[in-house]
Amino acid sequence: MSWCPESLPVVALVESAPRSTMNCRCILSPVKRVLGLPSQLRPRFLSGLSEAELNYVLSAASHRQFRAASVVINQEDSADRFFMLTSGHGRHFVITDDGRKIILHWLTAGRIFGGAAIVSTPMRYLLSTELVSDSCALVWERQAIRNLASRCPKLLDNALSLASTELIPWLTAAHISLSSDDAQGRVAHLLESLASAIGRATPSGVEMSITNEDLAEGANVTPFTVSRCLSDWQSAGIVVKRRGKLLLRKPELLLGVSQ
Repeated sequence: MSWCPESLPVVALVESAPRSTMNCRCILSPVKRVLGLPSQLRPRFLSGLSEAELNYVLSAASHRQFRAASVVINQEDSADRFFMLTSGHGRHFVITDDGRKIILHWLTAGRIFGGAAIVSTPMRYLLSTELVSDSCALVWERQAIRNLASRCPKLLDNALSLASTELIPWLTAAHISLSSDDAQGRVAHLLESLASAIGRATPSGVEMSITNEDLAEGANVTPFTVSRCLSDWQSAGIVVKRRGKLLLRKPELLLGVSQ
């Protein structure tokens, strides 16, 4: 179906609802209708849309807030919702048959998840998704996001582009690392990728909210191995370990030391 701007509802910019203690920067009406995104957020999923298209897509979403450690999607649940993170960060994971939790891809503001909801055949989620920090997300019901994709094909193009340029390369790199790196190398590659994904630049280096257990699960090593690696890197002045946080001071030296 072709795009017809004349058929779109008019989205009036009214005074936004009071911001919550979760530091949400989405623009909401008093009745929590989504009017706009945080000023600095430029999601690739919504790139290339006209103002009318963007307003229409946002008007079809609901706004949700989640506390840290919330599991938003469980693997094997029916894929009936599609999400875009607007603040905070999270990650995908799977639970193996023997009960182990394997951390996969990390998510930051602007990333989408629950993509199985957009395909034509009803599916189940392949991965679980949890939010590591207090976060906000826009949520579309399955039929709504599918209708939007048919009305605005750029959405589907963007979703496919994200899968091919972000998720698939990450999976490829992870597989290569597991196949060719030793334990220390896997932890080093994981830290390097996390620094660019969830790191916060500070005058002293890149700070990440990450625990030894998170690194152990993501690199498929034991917490003892992570502790030993971090101790070696701290002695070399590459990292500084703090409670629940890690400061990567010299990321350019990380992989060199691990080789």
